[in-house]
Amino acid sequence: MRPFRFRRRRRGPPGSHVHDVVRLHGDLDARNAEATGRRLVRFVDAGPQVLEIDLANVRYLSPDGCAALFTALRAARARGTRLVLTHANERVRAVLQQIGLLRALSEGGRSTG
Repeated sequence: MRPFRFRRRRRGPPGSHVHDVVRLHGDLDARNAEATGRRLVRFVDAGPQVLEIDLANVRYLSPDGCAALFTALRAARARGTRLVLTHANERVRAVLQQIGLLRALSEGGRSTG
């Protein structure tokens, strides 16, 4: 099974990329963090104003796996894209908090949902 699915939501004029959603699935750890980070950067490079990463179906997130999300955050900041993480379960949210990603999102003017 692929570790993520992509769904684009368009709000605004036709052809605009206002809000894109990427749904991650399964485990995000050292085994797939680099490839997932590269793929997330490609989604950022598509130019949405908002990139939402839905974590509802992420069963396990390791500190190494957070590297993919930090990679996406760096790319989003460079492009002026707002990065939003949503639907994280308690365990995933605890790792995001522990590693400092939630703070990095809020300090950069990005919110988490």
